Amino acid sequence: METFTIDIEYHGTVAVIGLRGELDMQVAPSLRDCLVVVLAEFPSPILVIDTAELVFCDSSGLSVLLSGLSLAESAGGSMSLAAVDGRLARLLSITGLHTRFQIFPTTQEAISCLG
Repeated sequence: METFTIDIEYHGTVAVIGLRGELDMQVAPSLRDCLVVVLAEFPSPILVIDTAELVFCDSSGLSVLLSGLSLAESAGGSMSLAAVDGRLARLLSITGLHTRFQIFPTTQEAISCLG
């Protein structure tokens, strides 16, 4: 099992949250807590979730991402995904959630478009 870590970088008005490792039911609450804290810091938060180093995501991880999107939108902001591939891309496609999230090929492209 790969250790799950969360890194936060700020690029002007955009907060990039980098996920590394396995996002499952054991660590999903830590991501939820992180999203709540970051969302509270900005009046109209723009979040980009960098999934380039995410190796696994289960339904509880997907649920946290979806609730983060709803929280960001409720706060007058947005939450996008970047570098989505593998299992997460398949999970988003199977559930139809790929249409709910704005997805960028790279984090840099997301920052350029949103910032």
